[in-house]
Amino acid sequence: MELKNFLNEFEYDWAVFPAQQKKFPAKELQNKTVLVSGGHHGFARCLVYSLFAANDLHSLSMKIILVGRDSSAITGYFPQLLKRQDFQFFTFEQAGGSERLSADYFIYTGCCNKRLEQTPEFFIGEIDYAKKMLALAHHVNARRFILLSDYRRYGVLERGVVASEYEDGTVDFSRASAFECELVQTIESLCPIYAKQLGFSYVILRTGIALGACTGFDDSIITDLFKAVAKGEEYRLLSSKNKYSFVYISDILNAVFHAMAGLRENTLFNVVGKKSTVSIGMLIATLHDIYPDDTKVSLEYSEKDPCYGAAMNNQKIICCGCKPKISLEDAIQMLVESSRVRDGQFVFKDSYQGKLNIIQNILLGYLLDIDRICRKHNIRYFLAGGTLLGAVRHHGFIPWDDDADVMMLREDYDKFLRVAQSELPPNVTLHTADTDPLNYCIFTKLRIDNTMFATKYTSKFLDMHNGLFFDVLSHDNTANSKLGRKIHLQLTLLTRSLVFNKWHRRKIDNGHKFQSFAANILKAVLPLSFCEKMQFKCLKWFEHKKDAKYLYDGMGRNVYKGDFPKEWLSETVFWDFEGYRFPIPKEYDKYLRYLYGDYENMVIASSRKTSHSIIIMDLGEYAHFKRPQTKEQKAQLEQLDKNRLKADAAPLASAEKPAAADNPAAARPEGDSQANEKENVPDKRTGCAEQAAENVAPREAQDEEEAYQNRALDILTRAAQKNDKAEAAQKGISSAPDAI
Repeated sequence: MELKNFLNEFEYDWAVFPAQQKKFPAKELQNKTVLVSGGHHGFARCLVYSLFAANDLHSLSMKIILVGRDSSAITGYFPQLLKRQDFQFFTFEQAGGSERLSADYFIYTGCCNKRLEQTPEFFIGEIDYAKKMLALAHHVNARRFILLSDYRRYGVLERGVVASEYEDGTVDFSRASAFECELVQTIESLCPIYAKQLGFSYVILRTGIALGACTGFDDSIITDLFKAVAKGEEYRLLSSKNKYSFVYISDILNAVFHAMAGLRENTLFNVVGKKSTVSIGMLIATLHDIYPDDTKVSLEYSEKDPCYGAAMNNQKIICCGCKPKISLEDAIQMLVESSRVRDGQFVFKDSYQGKLNIIQNILLGYLLDIDRICRKHNIRYFLAGGTLLGAVRHHGFIPWDDDADVMMLREDYDKFLRVAQSELPPNVTLHTADTDPLNYCIFTKLRIDNTMFATKYTSKFLDMHNGLFFDVLSHDNTANSKLGRKIHLQLTLLTRSLVFNKWHRRKIDNGHKFQSFAANILKAVLPLSFCEKMQFKCLKWFEHKKDAKYLYDGMGRNVYKGDFPKEWLSETVFWDFEGYRFPIPKEYDKYLRYLYGDYENMVIASSRKTSHSIIIMDLGEYAHFKRPQTKEQKAQLEQLDKNRLKADAAPLASAEKPAAADNPAAARPEGDSQANEKENVPDKRTGCAEQAAENVAPREAQDEEEAYQNRALDILTRAAQKNDKAEAAQKGISSAPDAI
């Protein structure tokens, strides 16, 4: 029973989040038993589902046991999921009376972020139950007890203080909430006492104010605030100048997994979100930035803290390898959007200062111009990587994608390099290692002059061209034998690693001590120019192999995926992408599964963000770029679509068709006319027909070429002089400032 069939996208996001982290302790948790108990239903539920996800993703064969005060503890769980073979439920009486019950890890959620009753009876009851849980941990022979505590432990801190783990604030007994502080402190104090007495280790995780979409954390001091913003309602909130630390449920769950198998035993750790220590005023300002029309919050300032809270220092757990990933801004968006009735899937609001759509329009201009060049020179290409995935899954850009890629076979790639610079507009640079002495990137980028789009790595080389880019990659032949392909791949990785790390002046660390040691010696001895030459020779080692059956992406990040059958890129179909049609591999399904696995499902909600870490961005005169489309262009596009529909319905006789070899950009499988007619049936999944250029009549093909040239974005087909309105009008280019 897969979790995603029962959980919504926000629940599934935090459930699978820990298991998808690079440092997830899969080996340490194999075949272990984990017992979860606590009074806060929301936390226990999150933990159980997250343990399910870890089992499913890593095949851990963990046994998960939930212990509740009574049978009502499983209220709110999906009954189908409770029937899993890796799950058991016991009441406290059942667990305490069982002599066979055992567990490797005992997780007690206790009073963490739970609103507490202000009565002595409740105080005594919670202390008593905590003592029973510590005794139960000894009874089941747990080797580690994990206690979830929270920010209330600090009481009232002096203004401006950011508390480390062993700092104390004061308890203001004039407030009713002082009771909560005392209770949390007492439960924390019991943990090391019982652990020492009964012989098990412990880890205490002290969280900030917990936030979580669809978690049931309704007791948070700001839960109602997010609900009000989601509905666009007015809301009044008390505030002070003090700061509070918040943390999203995903980071709490990740910390729990680290506590089981990574964090030092008998230690206390603060758990705080990424960039999540703010004042209430700063929180409201962030809300205004994200939802300017829906945030109707009035603040009433008070010299006295309106609630218990603390600014917490989490450097200790970060130094132990557990780094928070969810920022307060991201947490806010997921909380607000989860409260709304929404159609479709969650996507973070536009990034890059609201310019992501502009960047995607510019990238589309690149793509249109590449298509024009390839058609003119009979160069065969395909959409690649995330651009291909976006075409198949979204019929356009992935909503959060900030780059675009095309791929070619080696002979087409080399041909493109020979003609591109002369065909590209004067404001676009063909950026390779040959055209820029500071550039050692192995693949080709097209860059717009007078713009800046520097990544974390390229920002170290600002003298290099760092303009907004579009990637052009080659897929190369490799050996037919399995051993030969493995050797070729390893040599490619080695030479690429030497060039990249020598370029960036950093040590090589591939996870293998001996290989890293040997590679660093080679990096120190060999000059960069020699490493670069070896890199290119290694890539094209099998360039002239006529019977090559396999390819590999030696230029891109997919080199780690290894080889794939060459036949996957032997045939072409056309696909809708942002209202246009571009070539993709006919075997796109096999290719995408090779790259991404289950590509039809989007990544989890918290990962739907731009992929490049852009440090410096300056779009210059293109900052307000809009895609122009004149009436003439619209008419041409409509005519083009009509022509293509005619071609699909009535393919030309084979005698009238140019040979596929003469037009590799639109190559089709060989066969009789009936087979070709069958191939032109629209794809049931997309509603798109295979669009082959040879199926267009001579005059229609000419019209098609003109249409493609005319509809290329003006950013890639600028007039020689901006002020010459007559010339600009003749070329269909607007000289208006908002359509540069």
